[in-house]
Amino acid sequence: MRVIQRYLAGNLLRSSLLALFLLVSLFSFFTLIDQLNDTVRGSYGIIEAIVYTVLIMPRISYDLFPIAAVIGSMAVLGILARNSELDVILTSGVSRFSLSVVLIKSSLILVVVAVLIGEVVAPVAEERAQNLRSMALSDNITLKSRYGFWIRDGNSYINIRKMLPGGRIEDIYLYEFDDDNNLLRSFHAGSAFYNNGRWQMQDIDESLLGQDQVESQNLDSAIWESLINPEILNVVTVKPQYLSIRGLTNYINYLKLNAQDTQAYEQALWAKLIRPFSIVAMIVLAVPLVSGPSRTIAVGQRVFVGALAGIIFHICTQVSENLGMVYHIQPWISVTTPTVLLVLLIIYLIRK
Repeated sequence: MRVIQRYLAGNLLRSSLLALFLLVSLFSFFTLIDQLNDTVRGSYGIIEAIVYTVLIMPRISYDLFPIAAVIGSMAVLGILARNSELDVILTSGVSRFSLSVVLIKSSLILVVVAVLIGEVVAPVAEERAQNLRSMALSDNITLKSRYGFWIRDGNSYINIRKMLPGGRIEDIYLYEFDDDNNLLRSFHAGSAFYNNGRWQMQDIDESLLGQDQVESQNLDSAIWESLINPEILNVVTVKPQYLSIRGLTNYINYLKLNAQDTQAYEQALWAKLIRPFSIVAMIVLAVPLVSGPSRTIAVGQRVFVGALAGIIFHICTQVSENLGMVYHIQPWISVTTPTVLLVLLIIYLIRK
């Protein structure tokens, strides 16, 4: 059994990584073509589009890992079936259930690789990619630092420390200058929300700088007229599904403390937690799918079936998550349901 274990593990790793490389290359090419349409905006040129595409490759590979896994597994078992090696394995006392266990053990390396990409590489690269693209496309957004976003609006410079869903921002600093770069006023607002094309500021501490004196005042609320809107701010934020588990956990706790909706971030967290099991399930799915006359079914046909199964599973996952958002289903239910149903289907097919 150890010989079969090493043999399957090596071939599965090579086939899955090759499938992942081809899928990432294909999707990255289409992404680059799509980004080239924006090269006429701001300072976003061809070089920036290429760099952006390279930076989002880890995220693309993480998203495509289940599909690559089932393609690699189908290819390995398909080659074994074509060469009658699978028949030898199954007739030597190795049951389909035992073969599934062997594949599960062989998939652990792929799971570790996927987790490292999704938790270490992809979040950092995705954040840099979004910052690069947003600052190149918009002349307003000048800098993102550990202290939030710096944005220019005419002669005003705004520092936004926290951004929340639903067009809300918190901890805002504004500095307004005249044409000679003299500071006219500064204020700090505790929070603001966007309503009817204007920002409604709350908890304001304002300082007006004159030639001989500085006037300070505190306001409960005030209207802020600005060209900046939530759409501009959204281009510099990283979507929940691209954050790490640690980042999602911290942000969920922050939103709960501020009585904000956490469903989108909880769904992203559960999707991160269930992803390793989805990868393993997609690999084991090849066991019941590789059936029929071993020598008459081409490997390419098996690979196509594997790719189709992976795409269908991906679509079902997206549909389930969207239904969860619309009907306010518990995130752990809407996210885990497709994987649980897939596991039950695999068990049924193997037993049958």
